[in-house]
Amino acid sequence: MRTRLVRIACLFTSIAPAAAAVMGLASSPALAEEKSSPAQQTKGPGSAVPAEGPKAAAAPPPAGSKVAAPKASVGAPKTSAKKKAPESPPLPPSPARLWLIAPSPHGPWTLRIDNEGERPMRIPADVRLLRLEVDTLNKRTKKTVRCAAPAGLKPSGFPERRALLLAPGQSYMEHFDPRLLCFGKDEAALAGGSVVRTWYGWGPPPKWSKKPPAAPFAAESTDDPPAFAPAPGLAAPTVVLSYGLPPKEAAADDAGGAEPASPVGETAQPPGDKAAQSSGDKAAQPTDDKAAHPADDKAAQTSANRPAGESPEKRVPSDKGHSAGPPGKPIVDANAPRLELTSEPWSDAASPRSIVVRVSAKNAGRRPMTVAIRSRMLEFHVAGPNGETVCTAAPPTGAIPRDLFRTLKPGASADVSLLLREVCPADTFNREGLYEVMATLHANEPGSELGLDAYTAVVPAKNTTLLRVKSAPEPFYAAAPRAVPTPKPKPEASQAPEHEEHDP
Repeated sequence: MRTRLVRIACLFTSIAPAAAAVMGLASSPALAEEKSSPAQQTKGPGSAVPAEGPKAAAAPPPAGSKVAAPKASVGAPKTSAKKKAPESPPLPPSPARLWLIAPSPHGPWTLRIDNEGERPMRIPADVRLLRLEVDTLNKRTKKTVRCAAPAGLKPSGFPERRALLLAPGQSYMEHFDPRLLCFGKDEAALAGGSVVRTWYGWGPPPKWSKKPPAAPFAAESTDDPPAFAPAPGLAAPTVVLSYGLPPKEAAADDAGGAEPASPVGETAQPPGDKAAQSSGDKAAQPTDDKAAHPADDKAAQTSANRPAGESPEKRVPSDKGHSAGPPGKPIVDANAPRLELTSEPWSDAASPRSIVVRVSAKNAGRRPMTVAIRSRMLEFHVAGPNGETVCTAAPPTGAIPRDLFRTLKPGASADVSLLLREVCPADTFNREGLYEVMATLHANEPGSELGLDAYTAVVPAKNTTLLRVKSAPEPFYAAAPRAVPTPKPKPEASQAPEHEEHDP
């Protein structure tokens, strides 16, 4: 009995998995469709459609057969792509043309922007937007110097007050001092042979950026829709600075037709001989004939021209004018004490209140001196955007105490620093920009009331101080910009004579 019960339990255990599999197959839709009755298979088309939908979706497609459903899904994106609006063609580049005209390394230079297109444009007419890259040719200090206006002086955005509309064929021109941008030590890069690359405006977007350039722009169209693409910045052709004229040629040009120097080997004539020659005595003998006669012939000619009975002692020239030095020229003591005044080459000030100039007075002689040097003895000649101004020195007082007189040994110097706002008129530095300051020392306290023999003289400085004011009550420009007709290129000098010959 126990053996039969064990066998029955084993039988039920083996039949359970098979029964579960049969029940799962019966519940599947595919098996239900296969076991559907003939009456269900013979029903109308309306009842057969919903039964074929799940079957087509579930059954895998046979190998090598084409499926219609994927074709429909692939064709849908193509239909949407065709419905997209066609992209507009890109706008032409800006017709603005930038020029930098630098006739000499030291200025003044000229900024010029031309409208070479057929539609008007809008530009910021402000030289402070210039950026220069100067490559020097010195082998020892070969480097690239980048010059630009400082942050306090350069406009942070588009200067609306300097907005200028240029019609086709018009230009904007402005003269400026390149030291406004290449200030301080960078001024040394402005020399002959240096290569200058110029950029005007704001930088373009980085190369990796796919976004269109954003405002502000250096040149943009005034039309709606725009006639050309806006330009964040403009580049000028590369310029090589000239070396300038030699000192002798420059002096000859400044003379304006003055008499050239006598050639080498020709003896210059005294003023008296020139006057005699201009009065009508030119027909005596040419210069070559005079040079051909030796000294003995000249002596013989002199004795022949002497009247009869006149002794040769009367014709002996006097010693007047044959002293050790030139006649009428005073003797200069090169070892005497004397002052040399120098000022710092440049000064960069944030505002007129912070303008400081440092002056140094040096004893350039070989003997010591006693002198009184005070800040009130300094006079300044200021040349700037508002014109020229003289900041006068104080007159002598005769009340300098003894301890303010100092003794300067040979080579010793005395330094003086002062605020120009305290000695100059209040409106001297009211404009932003570049100023040139020339200092003069009036050492006018002799010390005679104290029994001293102090040094007195008016000593101008050997150099000027370049001053740049970044912020001031008045703006950098005093007047609004204006457009001018674009200058036409001048004909070459070699073509001018040919053109004149053909003219009737």
